[in-house]
Formats: sequence, structure tokens, C-alpha cells
Amino acid sequence: MQGNPLPILDRLLPTAVWERFVGPYRAATGLSLILADGEGRVLRGEAAGCPGWGTARCNALYRKVALQARGGTEPLVFRCPEGLLLFGASAAEAAPGFSGAVLVGGPVVAEGAEGSPTPLPGGNPEADRDWVRSLPVSSPRKFQSLAQLAQLSLRWIMQGHHHKYSYTQRQAQILTLFEVAGDLGRATSAHELNALALNTLGVLFEVPTAATLLREPGGDTLRVHTAMGSLEQAVRGWTVGVNDECLAGLTEPGSAVYIDDVHALGKLGLPEEIRSLTAFCLGGRGERFGLLVVFNAAPEPEGEQLMRGFAVQLSLAFENQRLQQEIAARVRELAAVQEMSRQFLASLDPEELFQVILEEARKLTGAQKGSLMLPTGADGGLSVRAVTGMNDGVVEKLRAASDHGIAARVFADGEAIVVANLEKDVRVGRKNRARYATKSFASVPIRVDGRTVGVLNLTDKLSGEIFSEEDLRLLQAMAAQATMAIERSTYYAQSQELRKISITDSLTGLLNRRYFQERLAEEVDRATRHGHALSLIMIDIDHFKAYNDANGHLAGDRALVLVGRALRASIRTIDVVSRFGGEEFAVILPETRKAEAMDIGERVRREVDALYFPGEEAQPERRLTVSLGVAGFPEDARDLKSLIQRADRALYTAKADGRNRIVAYGGLGGAPASPAPPSPWTKVL
Repeated sequence: MQGNPLPILDRLLPTAVWERFVGPYRAATGLSLILADGEGRVLRGEAAGCPGWGTARCNALYRKVALQARGGTEPLVFRCPEGLLLFGASAAEAAPGFSGAVLVGGPVVAEGAEGSPTPLPGGNPEADRDWVRSLPVSSPRKFQSLAQLAQLSLRWIMQGHHHKYSYTQRQAQILTLFEVAGDLGRATSAHELNALALNTLGVLFEVPTAATLLREPGGDTLRVHTAMGSLEQAVRGWTVGVNDECLAGLTEPGSAVYIDDVHALGKLGLPEEIRSLTAFCLGGRGERFGLLVVFNAAPEPEGEQLMRGFAVQLSLAFENQRLQQEIAARVRELAAVQEMSRQFLASLDPEELFQVILEEARKLTGAQKGSLMLPTGADGGLSVRAVTGMNDGVVEKLRAASDHGIAARVFADGEAIVVANLEKDVRVGRKNRARYATKSFASVPIRVDGRTVGVLNLTDKLSGEIFSEEDLRLLQAMAAQATMAIERSTYYAQSQELRKISITDSLTGLLNRRYFQERLAEEVDRATRHGHALSLIMIDIDHFKAYNDANGHLAGDRALVLVGRALRASIRTIDVVSRFGGEEFAVILPETRKAEAMDIGERVRREVDALYFPGEEAQPERRLTVSLGVAGFPEDARDLKSLIQRADRALYTAKADGRNRIVAYGGLGGAPASPAPPSPWTKVL
């Protein structure tokens, strides 16, 4: 520090320490000592008893002594206007930053001089003479030795205090840095880390201006994230390339470069107010992701070493924060994947599953619009199977489009595409459509066993941001889950189809005899366990062979289909209707007593009787009708086989009694079995 040493004087040379130094020196030599700055202004002490103390003439002398003595290695001896000897000794080596201070000592009477050569400015000749006589007498040589003693003593004292202060300061800085390390580890954001780092620099190292620069995501530029100090506004907005040649020396966390060349600072894009910088590397995992920069201050070696260590601490804190964020992101992704898996497992219907996959992808990436496309037809063209965020008109256009551009390419290549700007991306190179708010989108293939089975498309993030590689990674993880769900849904659909084929009659679409027997066994068992009623209706088409012979097998098949439809229309949802064989049908009526079963059977008979069957005029009764037999569990039978036999016997009774009627086995309520009266002949053409 040139000029004024006051900022550190109280720290290195308190008044009490000065008194303990000048007291013994004055007692031993009879000389007074004054510590002055480079302009002659008194910082410590006064000229004891000097009649001229404080006058303009004496002040001019002190300035002359200070100007000539500062910076020198040896004390200089001066003669004041009154002929008295004074010395001036530089305090430049007392402590760093103290180069402007000068020690002034005296006065003494030159050896061989009598009295004062000129009148003293005290205004009292007698008192002035007495004061001069009290002064020690010394030769210039001896006086030079006394000056050297004073200079060396002051340097020893101030250096001791400087070392003590430096040690205390470094100790406090190191302890504080240890404490700050804990605070860095607890910071929850980059903003909090940066603010804490700069506050630490400002308090511990008294830097005038400092800033942190962080690497922009996905780029090669370092940008000021946080700044503090007198030139904060001047350095805000400053950017520098990660690989700038001026930063070539920053290879490891904590490594530093010092730049004070005006041209180099200009090339870095810094304003004229910046005269120097010291940049410390922030990095980890083999990359430089930031800088800690101090402006317009050249740190002392010990201070720079501490700053290097602090930069390493800050790098570790940033790296830990990044790892924590990655872990948190992975946890969120795992939770999202688990939720997706749960949603996927809940959807077995393919169409429902496609919509669920699309909605989960939309939520995962924050997209507003999307579609799921699957191949259709022999040519493998894509068809839209699920859409979100689009109106019906757009959906119809998408469904009708024969060429789906990027989606078709993704399907053909099996490789995902993420586009930041479709108008500038050479893979697309077309203008954005008005229905899309942004120019960024992602298109991801869904693959099964190494082949692409669909394409997932997303666009228009709610935040307005572009789709990133992170989004792509999430979508690919989701696509893997979707693949398994689609396979599961496909197998389920196939199994359901196979099951349907195995349990249904191919002609009528009703359940077949095998499934009928399985279901009847279940219902008998359930009725036995819970004490419920159960009824069975057996149905046969009257004179069906004659109808077949007269009209042909195709007409007969058509008649079977029509009877099946009438049965389905007449029974309840809990009832089970099946084709028992040939022209015979059966209906299981769970939790139904025989009287209720008779009402249902009559409704069936009337429904069939009301139908018109082509060619039925040739039938014995000029129409095609059905006969029905009813048996109840447990009153008529106690097991499955007996129940079928009893219902079948009631059916034969209905046929024997004239057909087109319903008969209950054993009658109702103990009454003998009786035929139901036929309905009026009502035809539905």
C-alpha cells in the first residue's frame, strides 16, 4: 500500500505498543520518535518539548524528511533550520503494505555547536535556550547509529506484530473455511452455493470484486452466475469460452491463473475498469464446469493458497449437489416408471393401453401434444391410435395422412429423433405448422424383439423449452415399459380371442356345450354352498328337420342364428344361454326359482313365435316354434346330471303335448305338469 499506512497501523502498531517502544528508547538516548506517513503527516508520537512543534516550518521539515527517507535502506541525518540534527528512517520492511511510513527521530545538538545557531520559534529565548541545553549532544556518526537502532527495533516490533496478526488471520481464515465447508455441503441450490462462496471471499480475503461463472447446459460457454463487490454491474453478463486459450492453465480443481495484461483482458471481453483477474478452476469428473474469479486484487501467496483450497471445496460442493440432483432425478424417474408400470398393468385393452402410454409420456416430459402411431395393413403404413392435446379436425387429418414424415423415418430406422428447431434441423428442414406452438419435438420408436411396432411423438412443452437428451432418455426408458405392456396386452387379447373361440358356438355366437357344462357345474356348486335356488331351461326348435329339408341347410343355419338372438334378447344379464347341440339350446338361471324360470321361458317362446322365418309356411303349424322344459334345483334334482335329465324330460313332455309350449318338471307347487297355452299368431316380418 503506497502513501497512507493508516488502515493497517492500528492493527500492526497499536498506541500501547508504540509507547512501550519509544519510552525505553527515549530514556536510553534522550531522543523523541515520530512515525509519519509519506507526506510528513504524524501518525504516532510527538516532539517532546520542541518549541517549534506544529509550526509550518517544522511541518515542512517533516515532509522533506519523509519524502527523502522513504524507500531507503539506511537512515538519513538532517539539520533543521535551528541547527539541530534529525534522522529519517524508512519503515518499508516493517510489514507488507507499510512502505510509505517513515520514522523520524531527534533532535540532538551537533557535537562542537554552542547553543542554537538561530532563534528558536518558541517566542521565549530563555526557555528556548534551556530546552536546547537539555538536548543530548552527538556526533553525526553516533547519531546515525542511534537512528539505525531505532529503525531496526521498529522493524522487529512491527514484523513480530505482523507475523502474529498474519498467523491469527490465517488461523481464523482456515477455521472459517472449515465451517464454510459444512455450509457448502448443506446448500440446496447453485444460487445458494455461489452467494455463500462470494460472501466468504469478501469477508475473509477482503477482495474488491468477485464472481462465479458456470457452464451453460449443453454448451461450451461459461457465464457469470453471481457477482459481488464494487464492480458487480460491470462484470455481470460476462461470458468466456470453456476452451479459451487464456484459461489453458486451469486443468484441475483449484488451479489458478493470474492475468493483468490489458490486451488479454480486452480479448476476454472485460470492461476497462478491470485491471487484473485471478481465476480459480471449478471442476470435477474430468471437466471444467465453472470459475471462481477475483478482480483487481493480486492475492498474497498464502491467501492465494487458501483460495485454491476454497475453490476445491466449492468444486466438491457443486459436484455433490449435481450428484444429489442426479440421484433425486433418478428417484423421480424410478417413481415415474413404477407409476407407469402400475398404469400399464391396469390396462389390458389395447386401445385403452395406447392412450395410457401416450398420457404417461406427456406427463413425463411436460408436453402438451402427442400421438401414438402403429402400422396397419400389408404396406406397413402408420395409423394414429392415440392422440392428446389436439382437436378432432387435426386428429382426423393425422389419421388420414398416408405419409407421417419423421414418424415414418423413425419407424423405418428404429432410431429416436429429438429436434430442437425443425426449421433449422437438416433432418427436417420445413416450416413449423400453425397448430404447433414450438419448433421442438421428440419421436421415439417402440420396439418388440428387435422390431419396431410403433412410434411415440411429443411436442410443445408447457415450459416452452426444447426437448433435451434427458427427455429422450426418459422416453426410451418409458418405451421399454410400454413394450412389455403392449406385448402383455397383445397376448391377453389373443388369449381372450382363443378363449372366446373355445367356448362359443361358431354359428350362433352363443356359448357352446362344453362351456355350458362347466358353468352349470359351477352354479350347482355355488347354489349348494349358499343355499340358493337354480333353474335350467332346455329348448328345442319344433320340426326343425322338416324345415331344413324343405328350405336347405343355409336357411336352417339362418333359423338357428335368429333363435339365438331371440334367446339373448329375452333373458337377463346374469343368465347363461348356450347352444346345447343341433337345434337344441339351454339357459342357466342362477338364483331363480322354477316359477320365475317359467315366466322367462314363456317370454322366450313368445319372442321366437313372433319371428318370421323364410319358408316357415311349409311347417306343420305354418310357422317355426320352440318347445321348452324347465327343472329346478334342488327341488327336482340334487346334481348336475339329474338336473339336465329332468329339464330334458320336461322338454320331451312339451313336444309330446303339442309343441310350442313350456312345461315344468313335476309341475309348480306340487301341481301336475301342464302345457302353457300358445300365444296368438303374431308375425314380425
